[in-house]
Amino acid sequence: MSNWLENAENSAAEMEEQGGLKEKLRQKKEAIRKNYLDNQIQYENFIAELDKLVNRVNDLPLEYREPFGKISHHKKDSRLDNHLNYLSSSQRIKKRLYKSVIHFLKIYTFKRIRVAYFTVSSHPGKMDVEIKENLQLKVRMTRAGENERLKYPGKRKNRKDYRFRLDLNNIGEKEAMDVIDWLAFKIKMDEISFFEKENQAGSS
Repeated sequence: MSNWLENAENSAAEMEEQGGLKEKLRQKKEAIRKNYLDNQIQYENFIAELDKLVNRVNDLPLEYREPFGKISHHKKDSRLDNHLNYLSSSQRIKKRLYKSVIHFLKIYTFKRIRVAYFTVSSHPGKMDVEIKENLQLKVRMTRAGENERLKYPGKRKNRKDYRFRLDLNNIGEKEAMDVIDWLAFKIKMDEISFFEKENQAGSS
């Protein structure tokens, strides 16, 4: 026999917890809204600079875009209304890896994916940035209808994910160009100036 009192107490506690989470979400959404109103020009100018550079890159002849093809720029709605913009690119690379005794070394095709996310922060005067890089195996279907799978050493090391909170008054063309250079596979992730700013902030 179920204990109706205990069930009711648990249900009430869950409702109270959900109410608290909703209130926190509302407060965060309101903080983002205020931050955007106060810093709309700085944020939108930076996004416009990124968009301008993306268009310049994508207008280049194919020979200059051969490593990555094109850079994509999208805007997406979110439940926080944080004006999410994200840019992405990818390149295909081939690696010769150990598979089995029969196929000692086999060439596999991988896709290296790079993505940069930009949102208005809930912290005044700040913008949140997330950059991701992932190396994915291109999966092929076998004759048996199953995916060809491969386990290779260092797989986790091929996934990188970093988050930054940057001052909207201290970000502009240089940072935008760094992002584009990275998406065009001209520089490594740790060469983006965000890392330098993060180190300076950490040492101060």
